[in-house]
Amino acid sequence: MVPVRVVRALLATFGCGLAAVPAAGSPVVAGFERFHRAAPAAAPEGGLLLLGELNCVACHRLPGAEGLPPRPAPLLGDVGARLDPAALAAFLAHPAEFKPGTLMPRTTLAAAEVSALAAYLGTLGRPRPEPELPAGSVEAGRRLYHAVGCVACHAADPSLALPVAAGEARPPEPLGVVPLALGARYDRAALVRFLIDPLAARPAGRMPDSHLTPAEAADVAAYLQRARGAPASTSAAAAVPTALVTEGRRLFTTRGCAACHGDPSPGPAAAAPPAAPALRADDAALARGCLAETPPPRAPDFGLDAAQRDAVRAALRRLAGDDSFLRPGAAGDVGRFLTRMNCHACHTRGGRGGVEPALQRFFTVSDATAEALGEMGNLPPVLDHVGRKLTREWWAKLLWEGGGEVRPYQVARMPAFGRAVSEPVLARWEEADRREPPVAIDVSGRQLHQRAGHGRLLLGTQDGGLGCITCHGLRERPAVGMSAIPLDAAARRLLPEYFKELLLNPQSVQPGTRMPPMFQGRPKANQEIEQLWTYLKEADQQLLPEGLLRGGEYELRPEQAGRTLVFRTFLQGAGLDAVAVGTPAGRHAAFDGREVRWALTWRGRFLDALTTWEERAMTPARPLGDAVTPLPGWTPFARAEAGAAEVPHRFRGHVTAADGTPTFRYEAGPLQVEDTLRPDPAGGGYLRVLRVRGGGPGWIFRGAAPGATPRPIAFDPAGEALLEEVLP
Repeated sequence: MVPVRVVRALLATFGCGLAAVPAAGSPVVAGFERFHRAAPAAAPEGGLLLLGELNCVACHRLPGAEGLPPRPAPLLGDVGARLDPAALAAFLAHPAEFKPGTLMPRTTLAAAEVSALAAYLGTLGRPRPEPELPAGSVEAGRRLYHAVGCVACHAADPSLALPVAAGEARPPEPLGVVPLALGARYDRAALVRFLIDPLAARPAGRMPDSHLTPAEAADVAAYLQRARGAPASTSAAAAVPTALVTEGRRLFTTRGCAACHGDPSPGPAAAAPPAAPALRADDAALARGCLAETPPPRAPDFGLDAAQRDAVRAALRRLAGDDSFLRPGAAGDVGRFLTRMNCHACHTRGGRGGVEPALQRFFTVSDATAEALGEMGNLPPVLDHVGRKLTREWWAKLLWEGGGEVRPYQVARMPAFGRAVSEPVLARWEEADRREPPVAIDVSGRQLHQRAGHGRLLLGTQDGGLGCITCHGLRERPAVGMSAIPLDAAARRLLPEYFKELLLNPQSVQPGTRMPPMFQGRPKANQEIEQLWTYLKEADQQLLPEGLLRGGEYELRPEQAGRTLVFRTFLQGAGLDAVAVGTPAGRHAAFDGREVRWALTWRGRFLDALTTWEERAMTPARPLGDAVTPLPGWTPFARAEAGAAEVPHRFRGHVTAADGTPTFRYEAGPLQVEDTLRPDPAGGGYLRVLRVRGGGPGWIFRGAAPGATPRPIAFDPAGEALLEEVLP
């Protein structure tokens, strides 16, 4: 590779500049490289970005910049478990050589000071018991690295470069690529831990959490360390003199390290260094210290190149003379946040940012039907209007909790940035995207037209339906046609006003969307959209729309199960407390738990559980077979006196045998009854067996067989009786 300085010299020879290429050894701030280096008019804005990302406010008081937030530096509490003392010493002595593009400045240190600081830092985080980690696969890691979104910020593998045909132009190289040299120097186990939870060590969120599993993190670590192999473990480092560690801790504070990193050691903190001077905007101040072309020995040397120094100077001048510079309004605050967090590496807002052309081929889909969505299928979503789009619940899932991804067809992942750095912008984002006048929608559910059943009809593919399920799946059911965002979480994810705004004019809200303007010109569009919202709010308790329901998928088939099935439901002819019993022999019955009696028998097919499992109202099911025979409506037991007087029956549930056959238990006055019904092995009916305990004289049994008449029960001396009858 030709060094940058050589390219710069060649271009200078031919009268060209190289504004879009950072100088070797200068810090890499992705947003500056992409949006500000080649735009001199934006120099103050780019300089303000650098002042924040280089954490100048951790040491200096800036004129008018009390509101400029510091950038949380990496936490060093376990740095000794990540890098061995030799690597730490190399980093301290020459940060930009050890980690190109680093934001860590170089401070002139004597060799003894480097040794002391490295010794102190090397004690942090060791020893640490390690869980068993997967070995990791280089090839699997290579695929993950390029698929889940790492290449949006970091360089792609050169071996994956596509050949360019003669006469074709290669897409320009991505700007603001963050180097990855440090990964190869890490202890392997520490690198895996870091990839699983990068925010634990880097709370600034510039390295977000991509939700890697331990196995995935081990694979990516293997890929990142493929050239060197795993470095030596830091857990067996040699003991160092206590005096050297003590001196290192003192230097860590007095040389200003703690200003950015805090004090990583337990116990009393070392004495703090004197406060750094305020940065002034006069010409003399802007040419010395950190901003000098060659910073003096005691000043931190960030390696700023000319464009970066000019931008910082422009920002300081603007801060000194313009009180409004740090108050750009809600939209400006959001824009600065997106640039600071490098969200523009993936997302576009207001026509700015997005995945660079050379990287778009790495953003793929797992479902070929999603390719019909165009760039909305494989690329991360545009962030226009998103401040009035998402609920706070969903912001939390997206930005710090995880679980907010709703595009299962996209392989790239939405990473988490941490609550502390992302939550403060949400109020400003909502303000920036507020719509005036707001869209009016009633989601109370109190209006007569706001019934979920109407919304279900509209979503489906039958007559009167709009066919939304052609593109949108629901409750783990894929869409009928191409794959778009599933509707499961729509009512929790979207603000209802945005939902209506989108449906009324999809192209205005999401330019390029494939969603047709289904509601334009519909006389009852307002009511219908509210009906859709009502259904989506209650979707987990409602029947799926027509088109997503597959014929027979809810049918219970005892013959396939190979055993008797017992199913509690609402059943026509057996009431609201029915227990249906289906046998592999194709002979079925239902017990009415409320009236405590056998209510029905039938043959052939058993039951369809659709309304029981999928419908909130639970419309009573019907027997699917034929020869449905209602049984007498009386309870089984009575007293003989006074013309078979009724006694209260109380259902006590059932127990099942090994083959699934249930025995129903109930009480009839003092009687304890076990009632079992099986297919009659001697014929085509049902054999009913009852075991009765606790009886004596005067009890009668009123059978359910055709023509049955009440008959007295003969109890044995122990008060027990066995009764049988055959039902049709």
